[in-house]
Amino acid sequence: MNRRQFLLSSTAFAAVPAFPAILSNRSPNSRLSHACVGTANMAGADLHDISSHQRTHITALCDVDSAYLAAAHKRFPDARIYRNWKEMLEKEGDKIDSVNVSTPDHMHAPIVLDALARGKNVYAQKPLCHELEDCRKIEKLSNEKKAVTQLGTQIASWTCDRQTVAAIESGAIGRIQHVWLFTNSGGFARGARTWPLPEDPVPETLDWKLWLGHVPYRPYAKGVYHPGTWRRWRAFGSSWLGDMGSHIFSPVWLGMHLDKLGPTAVRAEVIDDHWSAAFKEQYWPRMCHITWTFPGVKATGDQPFEMEWLDGDAGNSPSSFLLPPHIQALAEQTHFKKMPVQGRVIEGEEGWIISHHFGGVPGSMPAFVMKNGKTAPALPELPDVRNHYHDYLDCCLDGGAPRSRFAWSARLTETLILGNEAQLVPGKTIKWNAATGERKIV
Repeated sequence: MNRRQFLLSSTAFAAVPAFPAILSNRSPNSRLSHACVGTANMAGADLHDISSHQRTHITALCDVDSAYLAAAHKRFPDARIYRNWKEMLEKEGDKIDSVNVSTPDHMHAPIVLDALARGKNVYAQKPLCHELEDCRKIEKLSNEKKAVTQLGTQIASWTCDRQTVAAIESGAIGRIQHVWLFTNSGGFARGARTWPLPEDPVPETLDWKLWLGHVPYRPYAKGVYHPGTWRRWRAFGSSWLGDMGSHIFSPVWLGMHLDKLGPTAVRAEVIDDHWSAAFKEQYWPRMCHITWTFPGVKATGDQPFEMEWLDGDAGNSPSSFLLPPHIQALAEQTHFKKMPVQGRVIEGEEGWIISHHFGGVPGSMPAFVMKNGKTAPALPELPDVRNHYHDYLDCCLDGGAPRSRFAWSARLTETLILGNEAQLVPGKTIKWNAATGERKIV
């Protein structure tokens, strides 16, 4: 079964019963009935945070690995358990109000679309989609169903990211001219690559065909796919850009109010001496440099601007090595003293904002570096924010719009996927029409 047949066979594109999508009309004492697709590793972290909400009940658990499922069931013995997500959504019907989708990237969109079509509120791990075409399907369906949605960019609710948004919105650095986003993926995405792989016996606990979903069958390989670094595989993952890019782009997207804007063009340089033709069919490149051109927005004085993604290292130096030397030197004037391993530099007419990716690291608050001897302003004071998961769950129960809702994060995901497509045609430019969703390679 190919991907199109797989999607069409799911209830995402079939007639389904109409179920309540939002619980804002329920009494304050009502509890949210929640189902989890995925129960271990990152999915386990999601399950932990979701279940910590006092007004949320874990009603159903689903996992293709029975060992993971059994471990989760011990924690939530009254939850009904499933191996197949489609069976769970069909049988649970109106017994559940909310679903989280915490699976490998290639399965996000099919499950999200099915859950939305059934009127469920959805929390989905990033990146929201693996395929470009699914971004607007999800955006459209979530709007039609008036569903509460949240992308799993939990750092967007941390103080560092929120301070970065506030710093951009403050206008302290004047008209924004350029944005650099950088990350060092290390061994996670750049481990040893082999193809073809040896065939190993499928563990008794794993339903391998369910794990593959719509992807054409391939033999199981131990420690490669499940569990393993599936994100670097083109069939299953979205590269380090799809993973960390969802986080690192987020405060810039919010602070500049890009909303549903989208780029007009994207081009990429691949930095990988061993990306052979065989590997290119299977793996994402180890390092890349991607540049998006955006039309003007208020933050840029309506002038077009470029946003660059720098992913990679050189001789164990972090990805900031790829930043222009004068940008690297800016960190010496801040409490960082050197560029963070992952983060952002936003340049304006009056100065720069340097932002660390991980807000939980001591001294990680963003810093201003001003031009022409101007004094750097103080960061604004922000109130504590609720847990990213609880933000979503509270909105399901009481109404409201979560911070990383699909209404805008689907377009952010779209931009990331365009960057991945550009990696496959390095040196060429993808022209993108955000209004029509059409692209052309030149």
